[in-house]
Amino acid sequence: MEDHPGSAAQGGALAEALARCVGARIDAAHANPATGLVALAVYDGTRRVLGAGIGPRVSGAGILPRLPRLRAGASHPLVAAMRAHLVGRRVLAIEVRGDGIVVVAGDGDAVAEAAPRLEAAPGLRPAAEPGLGSAQSEPGLRPAQSEPGLRPAAEPGLSPAESEPGLGSAAAPRLSPAAAEPGLGSSPGARLELIPGRRGEARLLDAAGNLILRWPPHGSAPPAAIAYPADPLAAGAALVEASDDAAAGQEKAALARAVKARRAALERRAEAVRGDLGRLGSVARLQKTGQLLLAQGARVPRGAAKALLDDWETGGSIEVALDPARPAKAQAETLFAKARRYQRGEAVMRARLAETERALSAIAALEADVAAAEARPEALDPLAQRARSLGVSRAELAGAGEPGPSGARVPGAGRPAPRRPFHAYRSASGAAILVGRGAEDNDALTTKHARPHDLWLHAKGVTGSHVVVPLAKGASCPADVLVDAATLAAHFSDARGEAVCEVSYVQRRYVRKPRGAAPGAVVFDREKVIAVRIEGDRLSRLLATKEEG
Repeated sequence: MEDHPGSAAQGGALAEALARCVGARIDAAHANPATGLVALAVYDGTRRVLGAGIGPRVSGAGILPRLPRLRAGASHPLVAAMRAHLVGRRVLAIEVRGDGIVVVAGDGDAVAEAAPRLEAAPGLRPAAEPGLGSAQSEPGLRPAQSEPGLRPAAEPGLSPAESEPGLGSAAAPRLSPAAAEPGLGSSPGARLELIPGRRGEARLLDAAGNLILRWPPHGSAPPAAIAYPADPLAAGAALVEASDDAAAGQEKAALARAVKARRAALERRAEAVRGDLGRLGSVARLQKTGQLLLAQGARVPRGAAKALLDDWETGGSIEVALDPARPAKAQAETLFAKARRYQRGEAVMRARLAETERALSAIAALEADVAAAEARPEALDPLAQRARSLGVSRAELAGAGEPGPSGARVPGAGRPAPRRPFHAYRSASGAAILVGRGAEDNDALTTKHARPHDLWLHAKGVTGSHVVVPLAKGASCPADVLVDAATLAAHFSDARGEAVCEVSYVQRRYVRKPRGAAPGAVVFDREKVIAVRIEGDRLSRLLATKEEG
């Protein structure tokens, strides 16, 4: 990092405030990469929070009155790295420079052990305030100085900044081992460099000066002098409020998109159920065709693909498509069975339609409330909870595709998510159950998505969807999840509407797709069979958990 004496002088008030953090324990590290706010909380009897805005939405530095309300989870790379290398250690040194803020952290034992040597080391000293512990300095850095904004000449042993390969033009300083005082050693810990600005960055280095992580990963703008605030407390309050306001605006937009997508999915579901109910009008036709085929099947030639049957009611004739491989009588029974399934499924379909219409009414009300809500966390959090209760997933609420910390959009943002070959349902215990959406989708689900140790199910002896229960390796499927999955396998098959259905199930590793087989056609070994009784309440519960693919 280059020095800019004029800017460093402007940071006197901030340097004085941060000097009190030397020797304190780092309690928390947070960031909101979407806005660019990085926060480091330290404790020495009093909690202080250093905040730096590295862009794109907030910039600057100050002492925050609180942690930001809206921040990334522990899995974010920057947050994870700071927690792994900084949290739980003590601040050994801290400095406000013309081109950024440097914080050096080390283990607590190193602070106590280093105190006598720090007293004797030229140009280094522990924390100025009593009771805060001593601080061991990393080569090339000093504890915060009592005279804010003043810096002596560079200490010997600080090697020129070296660029990490492939990390862009911004340099990551390396510390020379020669800089260490004899017998002082280097503290185990890390060094955090924060460069405030609309195109700033955060760099985390280990005790030897090796780069651990930089954020944003593609680098930042060329170094520029930083104007530090005269009042760090006021600047910190404005910084955290600006970050939360910007993040809340993004959160509201993401919530509105997710609710709109859920409403569209429910509308598609309602339309599909209405289509299923429309088939009830074909029950009489199916029964009539079955009766005619049963009565006149004896004169239908073997292997015929169609038959012309006399319609005794109208005096005309009816043309019926036939399966050449099956006897006419068996095909008449198939028509009777289909008519019975439609009749038996009517109650379930009407219940599902009523439930979907209730959900549509609730999601429409939520959509209006989101549009009218203020972009504040306390206003949006209850709305997000309502959205989750109405089937909006956490992933949808996360607001994927928002601008990243660099201001550039995340790759793939704005493009529709790829279509999944399955719909996901949830058992009562929350376990996922995947159901293929069609013949070719069944192939994709079984051969590309299912893992060898997952459970695979299919209604026995009839055409239907492939069903997969994802399982941990070596785990067995719980009995209640097996019954739920078998219920869905029966429902999404030609056995729909039957009171009892046999369902085959095996591990996915025993299912094979023969070369040249029709879409959805597979063979399998080591078959087990469960006879599942279709319970209306269970089926309605499962169908209500549908996650659109």
